[in-house]
This record gives sequence, C-alpha cells and structure tokens, in this order.
Amino acid sequence: MTLPDGWTLRPYAPEDAQVFAALLSLGGRSTSADDLLAADARRGSGSQPTRELLTRSGEVLGGWQLQPSLFIPPDFLQVSVLVFPAARGQGVGQRLWQAAQQTARNLGARGLSSDVPDADPAHRAWAERRGFMLRTHRYASELDLTGVSLADFQPQLDAARAQGVTFTDLRGEGDATLERYVDFVADRLTETPDLAGYPRWTPTQVRDALRLDTDPRPDWLILATGPDGEWLGTTAMIRFQHLPFVYNELTAMHPSARGRGLALPLKLQVVQRAQAGGFTTMRTNNHSLNAPMLAVNRRLGFRQLAGRYEMHHPLR
Repeated sequence: MTLPDGWTLRPYAPEDAQVFAALLSLGGRSTSADDLLAADARRGSGSQPTRELLTRSGEVLGGWQLQPSLFIPPDFLQVSVLVFPAARGQGVGQRLWQAAQQTARNLGARGLSSDVPDADPAHRAWAERRGFMLRTHRYASELDLTGVSLADFQPQLDAARAQGVTFTDLRGEGDATLERYVDFVADRLTETPDLAGYPRWTPTQVRDALRLDTDPRPDWLILATGPDGEWLGTTAMIRFQHLPFVYNELTAMHPSARGRGLALPLKLQVVQRAQAGGFTTMRTNNHSLNAPMLAVNRRLGFRQLAGRYEMHHPLR
C-alpha cells in the first residue's frame, strides 16, 4: 500500500491509549485511556487487539483495530476503522481498511465483523460499499428503577410460588455449587440468539463475564429452583465501576421451564436487589430476535436505547 509523503502507518503502543480511546469514542461507545489500558490488562497476552495508527507529520488521522469476540463466529475478527472528523474525505479510511483487511488475512481470519450504530446511516453505507452484510441488530434497554413497584407484579410472583418455585442467591455457597452455577450459565448461553451455534464458553470466560474473580457479588447471582430443588433458570447482575447503573448480564430459563411465566418474576429479583442497593437505573442488552425476553422487558418498563447493527464481511 502506497502512502502520501509524510503519512506513516505504525503499530499502536500503550502511550497511544489517550488518542486511541478518543478514536474508539467516535463510534458511540465513550471510553478513556485508563479504561482502554485496564481492558487490555484484563485480556492477558494471548488475546490482545491488533491496532495501528495512521499519522501525517506526526498527527494522528485515524486508526484500526482487530480483535476476537465471543459474539461473532470463532474464525472472524471484529474490526473497527476510525477516522477523526477533520481527516475524513482524504482517503484515510480506505487506507486503514486495506491495512486491516490484509492483517486479518495474515492472522488467518475467514471474515470480519463490524458494529455499526443504527442511528448512523452514513457509517452503514460505508460498510456496505465495502461488502459488509447485515447479520443482526442489538440494542441496550434501560429501566428507571424508581418507577418500578414490586407490588404491581404480585400476581406473577404468586403464580411462580404456586408452582413450588423459590428464588435464592448464591450467598454462602461453596466452590462446588459455584462451579455448577458457572456450568449452568454456560449451557444457557448456548441457547440464546446471540450465541446459538457458537462454541460453548469456558468456565474462565463465564467467570470473567460475571466478575467472579474481580468483583464477586454472589447475592446478585440468583436461581429459580423447583419443588425438588432442580435449577429452572437464573438471572445475574453486575456493575461496571465507572458507570452509574447496574447491568443485568443474563436472564435465562432452562428449556424444560419455559412457557411457565417464570422469567418475569425471576428478573424481578435483580430489580429488587438493585433498588435495595440504592441504584436508580438498570441496563441490559437485547438481541432483536429474542422475542420472549423483549416482552418481559417491556412489561417491566425497560425502554429501548440506540443500538448497533452487526455486519459481516467474508474474506476471500
């Protein structure tokens, strides 16, 4: 690839964290240099993103990033091509895209995945011109916890208890129960629209998602159990320390327990705990095809926020 005089494409270094965080924030997901460095530190040496910056006379014009993701095919890489507004329309994005494609091929990727803000048609058009095709739509939903009264859902709670269902968390449980819980969550994840057909998560990946080794909250890991003690479903809540809300990581029922009206009273358990903890806002992420959980969220009062299209580009 030929670059104009004075332009340089160079690898990212940790001292570039501030400028790269600014680039990533252009995509609608605000981050900081500290957040970026902390995320890299958590990943370990084996799964670090690959990044490059394009500069002109030392000034950063843009950059690209490739990284694996548990939410895309295992032989794909997630790509971000990011250009500062003042540098657009000068061929910066095209050169970054060419470099990212070639690097992905060198790494053995079969395809690329890109998250495109659903409120940014120009971004989607840019991706489509380069061969990206729409795969799915995801969006966040937000619940004002101050407006939820558990008394309004007493009939649903009573109906669950009439089936002999109880709700309990993992406080005081030993390692064996926790290992069983991690395994239970891994099974439920394979049944979601997000991860159906993808490799089952490892115990380490589940533990990381639930913050079990960094910020464990066993009181926020909740089970619905049947009259014989069988595990019927789970809901889990976590908190990102730099964000002013709690996050419902997962609410899922065992296939044998679906259709019994248990998801809503189960999810109410994290709502109740969040309210008791003094939180005023809860968020969760939704796959547009997960109709049963979307119905539960609407019933509870979640409102849809701006989302993102997942777009795929095969590499030949």
